[in-house]
Amino acid sequence: MTQGREPGLLDRAQAVGGYRPIGELLPSTWSEGAVCANGIRHHTYRTGGAKPPLLLLHGFLEGALSWLRTARALESEYDVVMVDARSHGLSERTPDHFSQDLLTDDAVAILRAMKLAPCRMLGFSQGGATGIHVAAGHPELVHSLVVAGWGEGGEVRTDFTQSEGYQAWYRGYLSWLEALKAQSHEERMVSALEQLPPGAPLLPEDEYVPWVEDCARLDLDLVRLGDKLWADVGQRGAEMVADLRQVACPTMIVKSEMFPRRDAPPGMREEQSDQPNVRIVRFTNTGHLIHREQFDHFIALVRDFFSKAGRFATAGPPQPDWA
Repeated sequence: MTQGREPGLLDRAQAVGGYRPIGELLPSTWSEGAVCANGIRHHTYRTGGAKPPLLLLHGFLEGALSWLRTARALESEYDVVMVDARSHGLSERTPDHFSQDLLTDDAVAILRAMKLAPCRMLGFSQGGATGIHVAAGHPELVHSLVVAGWGEGGEVRTDFTQSEGYQAWYRGYLSWLEALKAQSHEERMVSALEQLPPGAPLLPEDEYVPWVEDCARLDLDLVRLGDKLWADVGQRGAEMVADLRQVACPTMIVKSEMFPRRDAPPGMREEQSDQPNVRIVRFTNTGHLIHREQFDHFIALVRDFFSKAGRFATAGPPQPDWA
């Protein structure tokens, strides 16, 4: 441990020092494998069982393991399938061939190759955009859809990537990722603490360990294209909004805030939708990572939505006790 670190960091280092490796966190009943789809190999995790399939699509620079806690919460009701996107996790590296169109084609091919259709889908951030494009272009494949991490007006905010602060963070982040690949599990647990936002609570083991492991598995050539890829995402915002208009299946858009207030309690409210099949729910005073910050309330919302599969209660969701 480096001398001079603040006492809080020392306490956190001791806490994460007891976190188990990812192999010990994955339930023994789950299967791990690969599926060849759209010309490449995709790494998969699956909870299994004779239940309705639910495909989870992670965000950019994450991985299938980011859904570990979510999958464990939903596996009693669904056969949950988690897939590493190309150049993420343990899937095939294609840094020179990465785009939203390819991610959409990958998801379509995976659904067909694994015979999951018609499938419930839950996508976060870029994974949510993929879900919208799949549901719009291939309605026969999607039973119902939840999109988390939706921006204001439907766009994905990318202007922040041009700020001096973000660029400084990005350079440090890339250096950390490069070092992470050579570190032991114990070293990774401690080094990742400095990547947490100031004042952020320490993530539980089943969120923290998968996050660090996903970071260690990232294709660095893809990460180095971050600015270009974020710009491409921003330019595709209008297409995502247009495709949402074409989605016919029951859909829930879960919004949060890019810059939430941290001095006010979180909440949740229903917002008006002009599409009868689309429900909009906003988590207030909550950041982009809704399923981490408000896990219990997010899972309850998702479970309720999928169980009703399109029967929207006019009174909106039950208001939770946020205290």
